[in-house]
Amino acid sequence: YLKMAKNTKRNITDYIKSKDVSRVDLIIRWGGRRRLSGFLPVQSIYSDFYVIDDYWPDFKPQHFWEALEWYDHQDITLGG
Repeated sequence: YLKMAKNTKRNITDYIKSKDVSRVDLIIRWGGRRRLSGFLPVQSIYSDFYVIDDYWPDFKPQHFWEALEWYDHQDITLGG
């Protein structure tokens, strides 16, 4: 149970199950999906999305390398 008056942005992560996961920089979504679907809502706040139309069974190493190359050209501002 969380008492909101005692929690801040700094320590709310102490109470979530994914507290050991650091900030996520890149999320690769397959199947053309453009949503988080509840995936790491706190850690993915400034993540960049790379979307491919192929579904997971068809995801190939080439897709991964293309996503990394795309990410390398993004302007990382972290909300600023």
